Amino acid sequence: MPQLARIDAPASIELWRVDLTVEPTTAELAFLSTDEQARAARFVFPHDRRRFRAAHVALRRLLAARTGRAAQALEFSAGPFGKPSLAGGAPTCAFNLSHSADVALIALAQGLELGVDVEVLRVVDDALDLAVRNFSGAESAQLRSTAAAERDRAFLRCWTRKEACLKAIGSGLSIAPETFEAGLDPRPRVVRIATPSGVASVEVHSLDDADGVIGAIAWIGQPS
Repeated sequence: MPQLARIDAPASIELWRVDLTVEPTTAELAFLSTDEQARAARFVFPHDRRRFRAAHVALRRLLAARTGRAAQALEFSAGPFGKPSLAGGAPTCAFNLSHSADVALIALAQGLELGVDVEVLRVVDDALDLAVRNFSGAESAQLRSTAAAERDRAFLRCWTRKEACLKAIGSGLSIAPETFEAGLDPRPRVVRIATPSGVASVEVHSLDDADGVIGAIAWIGQPS
């Protein structure tokens, strides 16, 4: 059974950290849809299959608890750029999932558009080049001025903040990440992002853990 730990999050948002090192039980694997089983089977390496299955079993468990629906009965639909949501009518719940190595983050809420992203701290050899292509000019300059010992964390913090914002909007990479500033600073901020339907105001918070897990949660709307 994947291990779940709840993390502090604003207001009515539930945020969960999932340990993906544990293979789900046979009974839990039965929660997964035919499509999820097929997607898991396409992974070449066993550890990638385990991580995918554990993350999606955990998501179904949490959504089942939130909605009162059976985990195996939950159905999903996808937005224009692939963002998943619950299908099949009320009760419903907004959610978002991200995983990196053996860690996943899952966010749940009602009445919000959610985005979450996570990265396990690692060496990013081409961080400065990636920043030139994906960060604003100010963000890229700030990364260049960051001490080398802190540069990987700063890069991944900004990267996860941008990813979480784009996932909240549901745009995928149809909106270029260099066109808006999410910042390298971990403090909460409201990010203004130009979309085809107007300017979106997205609130983003960083989640930096001492054990090297770097994440961000973003949302559109007012938590109740």
